[in-house]
Amino acid sequence: MFGLEALDVLIGLVTVYLVFGLACTAIVEAIAAWLSLRSDKLEAAMKEFFHGNLEGSQTFVKAFYGHPLVQALSKGNRRPSYIPPETVGWVVEALVTGNGKKESLTTAVEELPGTYEDNRIKGLLKTFVTEARGDAAVFRKTVERQFDAVMDRASGWVKRRQQTVALIVSAVLVIGANVDTVGLATSLASNPEARAAMVKTADELLTKAKANADRVKADAKAPKEMVEKATAQYNNARAAYEEATSITKSAGLQIGWKGWWTDNTTTSDILAKVAGLLVSIFAVSLGAPFWFDMLQRFMQVRATGSREAAGEKKKK
Repeated sequence: MFGLEALDVLIGLVTVYLVFGLACTAIVEAIAAWLSLRSDKLEAAMKEFFHGNLEGSQTFVKAFYGHPLVQALSKGNRRPSYIPPETVGWVVEALVTGNGKKESLTTAVEELPGTYEDNRIKGLLKTFVTEARGDAAVFRKTVERQFDAVMDRASGWVKRRQQTVALIVSAVLVIGANVDTVGLATSLASNPEARAAMVKTADELLTKAKANADRVKADAKAPKEMVEKATAQYNNARAAYEEATSITKSAGLQIGWKGWWTDNTTTSDILAKVAGLLVSIFAVSLGAPFWFDMLQRFMQVRATGSREAAGEKKKK
C-alpha cells in the first residue's frame, strides 16, 4: 500500500482523532466551567498583582472586584473569568485617584497607606506613575501591559491543569469506545470503502470542525453565569461524542468492545490493543484545533497528488 492509499489511511486516522478530539475539548471546557477554573486562577493571579491595601485595611484586589465596571462582568458572587485589559486600566486609575477626586497620580499614589516597601501595590503603582511621567493615558496603558503579563501567567496555569484533565478525559473516551489506532489503521488499510468514506467525511468536517473549535474558544471567554455555561458545555460535549461515534461507525470502522475478546485472542493481540489505545489517548488529548490543522494539510497534499496522478494518466 503506497501513495494515495497510505495517505487515505492517515486521513482516516486523523479524522477519527479530530471527531473524538472535539468531544474531548468540549468535555474539558465543561469541567473547567463547572469548577470555575478560569475565574479562580484569574482571581489568584490578580491577588498577586494587586497585593496590598488601598486604604486602611481594605485590600486593593477587593476594591478592584467591587468596582461597578468589574461587577458588571460578574454574575452574582461569581468572579468573572475574563476582564478586558482596558477595563483594568480604567478601574485601577479610578481607584487610585478616588474616581477623579485626586488630580495628580503621583500624589494619589503617595497617599496610599503604608510605605513602598510594606505595601507592594503602592510600590508597583509608583513605578507605573514614574514610567508614565504622570500622564494618565500612559499610566493606563502601562497597567494594561502588566495585566496582559498576569493574564498570560494565569492562562499558563489553566493550560497546564487542562492538559492533565485532557489526558484523563481522552483515556476515558478512548478506552470506553475502544478507539484503537492499530486496529483502525489495519481496518482502513484493508477496506477501500472505509477509506473512501473517511476521506469524504474529512472533507465535510473541515469547515464544521473549525467553526466548533472557534466556538469552544469563544465560549471559554464568555462572561456567562457559570452553571448555565457548564450546562451548555455539557450538552455540546455529549453531542460531540455522539457525533464522533456515529461518524466512525458510519464509515464501517468497528469501535466498542463487543466481540473483541475471543478464545483465539493472543498475548500479541492484547499488546497491540494496549499500544493502539495508548497512541489514541495521546492523540485525542491534543484536542480538535491541532487535528483540524493536520487534516487540512493532509487534504491539501491529497488534492495535489490526485491532480498529478490524473495528469499522468492523460499523458499516457
